[in-house]
Amino acid sequence: MKKIFTLLLFVGAFTTSFAQKANSKGGQYVMHRSGNDYKKFDNHRDNIYTFSAKEKDQQIAEINSNFNFKIKTIKKNPFIGSSKKKGMIKKLKIEKAQQIQAVNAKFSSRYNSAYNVYGKKFGNHKH
Repeated sequence: MKKIFTLLLFVGAFTTSFAQKANSKGGQYVMHRSGNDYKKFDNHRDNIYTFSAKEKDQQIAEINSNFNFKIKTIKKNPFIGSSKKKGMIKKLKIEKAQQIQAVNAKFSSRYNSAYNVYGKKFGNHKH
């Protein structure tokens, strides 16, 4: 009887040790920034991130700068025919628009706590 009681006590203590809450403070969202990536500790809101308007504008400016340089390089290349240049430039402009659209979608996502009030209600604490 003592062995069964001891075994049940041990199993109960063992199972409750794994039933702890996720790493959070007062039920609020906890983040740790490492470089440009956010490491999320609260597994209930894994998709929430912070992407500010300033970061969005910087990324769009970088995309514009890179593609403008590529387009100038193609235009100045004397070894490419004009019709091929037009096709290459058209493809670059489409790719540029897609990248800018992706940045705008990331900013306006419902998971972006810097843009969306829905994300802010969870409390974004950066450490």
